[in-house]
Amino acid sequence: MKYHVFFIALAVLWLLPARGYAQQYTGLSGLIHVPSAEMNHEGDAFLGIHYMNKAMIPDTGFLFNGAKYDTYDYYLALTPFRWIEFSYVCTKRKSAADEQLWNYHRKDRSVSIKIRPLEEGRYHPAVAIGCNDFGTSAFNKNRSDVQLYFFNWYVAATKHFVFSGNELGVTLAYRQFYRKYNAKWNGLVGGITFRPAFFPQARAIAEYTGNEFILGLDAVLWRHLRLQASLKDFKYPNFGLCFQMNLLGDKYDY
Repeated sequence: MKYHVFFIALAVLWLLPARGYAQQYTGLSGLIHVPSAEMNHEGDAFLGIHYMNKAMIPDTGFLFNGAKYDTYDYYLALTPFRWIEFSYVCTKRKSAADEQLWNYHRKDRSVSIKIRPLEEGRYHPAVAIGCNDFGTSAFNKNRSDVQLYFFNWYVAATKHFVFSGNELGVTLAYRQFYRKYNAKWNGLVGGITFRPAFFPQARAIAEYTGNEFILGLDAVLWRHLRLQASLKDFKYPNFGLCFQMNLLGDKYDY
């Protein structure tokens, strides 16, 4: 049943009349699980929630009765300038007190940041550097009470090509997680996005995370509601939505 819902969500997203860039579970711009050098508009603010299948989360820190579980996160993100983004994310965790399947009494807090020193030009890609789960805890990695479940840094390059009205985006990134249990996502990662000329408002995504493939779609409805649906390894669905607005009052055809 859940896969029927997933494909219905993909169909709905394909028909939405807007565009967007989002590595949505972190609150920042990007692909799905793979970061990119794309950026949101200056002044954009986001408040969102994202359902994450257990295949999307680390293998440690999210165990209940010896097994991984599906969870969700919520976030607040801001693009104060066109060259920097940051977000504050809370990922829900279960504890021994959570007797029911969907009870979550704990949460993991993290901060993500991305800086783009080089904007995309006619002959060169945009380049960005970033870090997830970054904060003062990143300087105390030997402390037993510091989790850093999502701590990683990356360098990404993205270039877009337009042909016959179609847009093809290509992203290549190098990413390094601190924790060994996330090593499957280390190294070169990347993906492509495609906007067809007959319906450029939609963005289809295909990416390789270093360990698996993810397919998805994302879009923005009425300029304020951003949606994303993806399928990891063709069997693990993930969904997200957020409310967005431009604090400078600018209007864009995202």
